[in-house]
Amino acid sequence: MLNKLMNKILGGTVNTTDNQVTAQVKAEPTVAKTATLTAVAEGEQKQTRRRTNTRRPAGEGRTRQQTAGEGATRQRRSTNTRTSANGGRTNTTRRTNTRRNAEQGEGQERKTRQTRAPRGENTRNTRTNNGRNGQNGQNRNNNRPNNRSTGWNNQEEQVELVGRTPNGANKGKFQIIPLGGLGEIGKNMTIFQYEDEIIVLDSGLAFPSEDMLGVDIVIPDMSYIIENKDRVKAVVITHGHEDHIGSLAYLMKEISCPVYATNLVCGLIEGKFKEHKVSPKCLRTIAAGDEVQIGQVTVGFIQTNHSIPDSCAVYFNTPIGTVLHTGDFKIDQTPVDGRLMDMHKFAELGNKGVLALLSDSTNVEKPGTTGSESSVGPAIKQAVGEAKGRVVLATFASNVSRIQQAIDAAVMFNRKVVVMGRSMVNVTEIAQERGYLNIPPNTIIDVDVMHNYTDDQIMILTTGSQGEPMAGLSRMATSNHRTVELAPNDTVIISATPIPGNEGAVGRTIDNLLRLGCNVVYGKDRGIHVSGHASQEELKTMLNLVRPEYFIPVHGEYRMLRRHGELGVAMGVDPKKVLIGDNGQIFEFDKDGGRKGGRVQAGAIFVDGLGVGDVGNIVIRDRQQLAQEG
Repeated sequence: MLNKLMNKILGGTVNTTDNQVTAQVKAEPTVAKTATLTAVAEGEQKQTRRRTNTRRPAGEGRTRQQTAGEGATRQRRSTNTRTSANGGRTNTTRRTNTRRNAEQGEGQERKTRQTRAPRGENTRNTRTNNGRNGQNGQNRNNNRPNNRSTGWNNQEEQVELVGRTPNGANKGKFQIIPLGGLGEIGKNMTIFQYEDEIIVLDSGLAFPSEDMLGVDIVIPDMSYIIENKDRVKAVVITHGHEDHIGSLAYLMKEISCPVYATNLVCGLIEGKFKEHKVSPKCLRTIAAGDEVQIGQVTVGFIQTNHSIPDSCAVYFNTPIGTVLHTGDFKIDQTPVDGRLMDMHKFAELGNKGVLALLSDSTNVEKPGTTGSESSVGPAIKQAVGEAKGRVVLATFASNVSRIQQAIDAAVMFNRKVVVMGRSMVNVTEIAQERGYLNIPPNTIIDVDVMHNYTDDQIMILTTGSQGEPMAGLSRMATSNHRTVELAPNDTVIISATPIPGNEGAVGRTIDNLLRLGCNVVYGKDRGIHVSGHASQEELKTMLNLVRPEYFIPVHGEYRMLRRHGELGVAMGVDPKKVLIGDNGQIFEFDKDGGRKGGRVQAGAIFVDGLGVGDVGNIVIRDRQQLAQEG
């Protein structure tokens, strides 16, 4: 059943590994068409532990399901199905490999992968994203904490996942189910479900690590949403960054419901929908301060500060209490757009009583407060004023406030601005059309007329601040850009810090720029970048304002969630009411309080827009071997 449902959302090939789906998308960026999942029985979904290879006629792609056994041994069951155009015969082979664990010396064969439960604890489902592991076994963005004690009991049980529950089974219950963003950075997606009514908050993506060869983007496993598509009442978006809207087009190809977002975010989503041939009729524009009735839940939007305008926190007023999600935020007293965070509304909710708070954990390890976005402007102006030749400024395309300050610096020093990179061009146009960028007439010029100006009259805004190999800055650094050839007199400003996992790529880009003789301005000490996320003192302020009964840290790797939980306890939250989980965990609330419940299918879908083959763990491994050995 679920296999058929996934066929609609996925536009290439899907591989399912444990709780992870990998997808290969062909020429168009659509999600893969097939998913090998388990049957649904009595409303629960059992995860199979076998590896299946299905060969199809050319052009249809392949589906693989693989699970690596834990402990000492592994049994592989491989089914190869060869089907001719007229429905030819099927050949099935089975092979069993027994692999001995050198450390533990066990030698038993297993037919299924099973999860070991700590003594005295319930069995938990642990997922391994082998595609991100590379050869060193490290998982940068998809760590799955296990919270296990050092002791193990000998009983091994097969994990059962919650699928579609019968109508009425969740009567009086409010459930929070993260599908992305816990134990990782990026691909944020959370389900808020009251009884049988589902509201999806955000639908983001993550960028692949360097060892994920051929993978373009990573999106959340949407299996639970697809299986319950008739129960989805709305999608709500907190802000317009890729890690919150990057997979929305894939989701909306499968479900039909309104999408609520602020003005700028709706503009950015429309651009993505156009690329993916998705109708924008589902979009509903709201503003901070609005409330929308969605089924039995009232959804409200609160003005926050972040590195993109029109960012909001979202609260859910339900019959059993109010749940608040901060979204990405920081407290900025001097924002570039002049719109202060609505602290009064947070305090008002706190005074009325908040059942549960979900709060951004990205910068919880940083003491103090995060600098104001407006503090970056003077540093950019200083660097532009000192530049002798052209200025190339690289930043995130969605950082509209940073783009505004770069343009202000260009205007101050009589420079024309050339915008390069598809995403940078799209965001600049949308933000200007909707009133979020103030650009004087004749400031932006086309690249074709750039040669009519001297070098000291030009600023180039481009993508590539993360060292992406195909982005504008990386091409310039390797002298492969079709229109720009950097010279020793040029100044390059990298107005961003590397996302975890991108440090190597950014470092190589800087090295290449320095080899060309460019003056490169980068690093925190130069003042040309500040974070958009709250540091410890701002997180404490949020906890003090809201005073939640339950606290669920979100948006961060596991150590960040733990640290944020400790911060919550220090601010007065009952330690027993700090709930820390990972993707797929059900947090359940009813008249008797809150607790961790079961689990749903969660993981990652790998999207390969090049159409070079299915992007599963085996394919990534093969690509790594080819890259190293030829």
